[in-house]
Amino acid sequence: MTNFVQVVAVLITAAVVSFSARAEACGCFAQPTQSLGTPVVQAGERILFAVDNGKVTAHIQIQYSGDAKEFGWLVPLPSVPVVKVGSEELFTLLLQQTQPTYQMNTVFTGEGCQRQATPGLSLGCASPVAFNRSAGGFQDSGAAQELPPSPVVIQATIGPYEYAVLKADDRAAMVTWLADNRYVIPTGADDVVAPYIRPGAYFLALKLTSGASTGDIAPVVLEYASDLPMIPITLTSVGAQPNMGVQVWMVGPGRAIPRNYHHVVINDAQLDWANGAGNYSAVVTAAVATAPTKHAFVTEYAGTSAVMRDLLVPRGRFGTVEALAAETTPHGFVRRLFEYGFSSGSTLPSQVKRVMLAAVPYPPALKQRGVSEDQFLNELEHYLGAFRTQNPDVFVNYQSSFDAPTLAREVFSTFVTTMREANALFTTFPTLTRLYTTLSPADMNRDPVFSFNPSLPDVSKDHSATVESSCLGTTLVTEQGYRTRVQTGTGALRGPAVTTLTSATRLETLGEEGPATVMVDNAAVITAALTPPPAEPAPSMPTGGCAAVDPTSLALVVLVARLRRRRP
Repeated sequence: MTNFVQVVAVLITAAVVSFSARAEACGCFAQPTQSLGTPVVQAGERILFAVDNGKVTAHIQIQYSGDAKEFGWLVPLPSVPVVKVGSEELFTLLLQQTQPTYQMNTVFTGEGCQRQATPGLSLGCASPVAFNRSAGGFQDSGAAQELPPSPVVIQATIGPYEYAVLKADDRAAMVTWLADNRYVIPTGADDVVAPYIRPGAYFLALKLTSGASTGDIAPVVLEYASDLPMIPITLTSVGAQPNMGVQVWMVGPGRAIPRNYHHVVINDAQLDWANGAGNYSAVVTAAVATAPTKHAFVTEYAGTSAVMRDLLVPRGRFGTVEALAAETTPHGFVRRLFEYGFSSGSTLPSQVKRVMLAAVPYPPALKQRGVSEDQFLNELEHYLGAFRTQNPDVFVNYQSSFDAPTLAREVFSTFVTTMREANALFTTFPTLTRLYTTLSPADMNRDPVFSFNPSLPDVSKDHSATVESSCLGTTLVTEQGYRTRVQTGTGALRGPAVTTLTSATRLETLGEEGPATVMVDNAAVITAALTPPPAEPAPSMPTGGCAAVDPTSLALVVLVARLRRRRP
């Protein structure tokens, strides 16, 4: 009998110790865990605007796929612009520094447990459809027999582009000139061009230079006189895709606003927090659709421009003109370009590459041997040395005009100066704002205009939600304070139980001063719809832990029953 009691006592002690360990894991307390997500957003247009004393500077990222010969870009402007070639790196950094992030913290509250828990651009239009007068594109049935005066204001070449600035007071004269000079214009754009035809207005037309490929397409920088920036989205509709993303950054004296579009705050209970807000664009699209005529923007970031300060041109980058000019060989010049940070990868920027290839031409015969332009530039010492000696047929009639001082000045004037001007925007202006929307062609019937309201609060790009796990279940508490029961499975949240709610928490208008004017506030409706029914009271438990009955009693009953069956 003594042995029997001792055995039971030992087994009960082991059962209680084992149960205590399981009780901690049951959810009464644990350290928070985190997950971080960055939603992927595809945008058809990306633009950075700066406004200063009646001058707008626009950096525009052009996105195009198709035959280089069919590339055409047409932009209406209020005044004659200065045209420059920009940098893809600017947009890469803007995306990185202002990208919304969604973090999910998990805490165990101990709710329902007896033992209490311890709190723990194409801006304008680009189209692969060539101008076709016979197909009815831009026809003017009332055109006079005499040729109208030339609408050309400027005609020039810059980087990979040929461009022309044309007067927009006579559509027939403008269209005829573009067709005669082989500028590609989308067929069927008559209706969307018409609103921009008026005295005192202009169009910028671009095409790729002869021999340029679509890989040479680079952002364009436009400087023009205007009080406020505007996106000619009506013209963009010609080549737009459904729910095309439009991303706009603005630097200025305060938070930027869509002046003639609504502003929407998304319902963050609709986001797929467990998967890095992977449905972000879909939620934005649905939220924007709640605005009249589907014209609204979301503010993704508004705050200090210091997040971009000196990132584009850190101290020492690019070196000096004199240091580049001191190089005596083409391969030494290219080596210096990489050493001074002209490229972070193995490829020079398109502007710099074109300048180099104009001085040190790429032999076309190398292409037949599978050698690319980038490979040729990166290994100039080899190709202009031993390879040239062994393959004289590749370099028949080859002439190089390498002159380091001239080349250095040209590289700085065409590339470094523009980069430094872009970098200076984030020191000159204290505030940076990022806006986003999606639009389908049918909704592109109003050109968005942007301004500033310094009195509006900042908007953080970083967001967090909390998953409260307890013995009664799991609750997602969003940043906006919405609480919703969620199901768990295979270690991941399945998402909010309610997915039919509006995707907009608030629809509002933003003026150039004062707070937002709220048009529709759905917060109370969303909260009511997400509130779960009262939970049934948990069974009373005389001791701590998450078990439904006293673990000591349960262990004793089971063990005694087993030992009794073993007795003779």
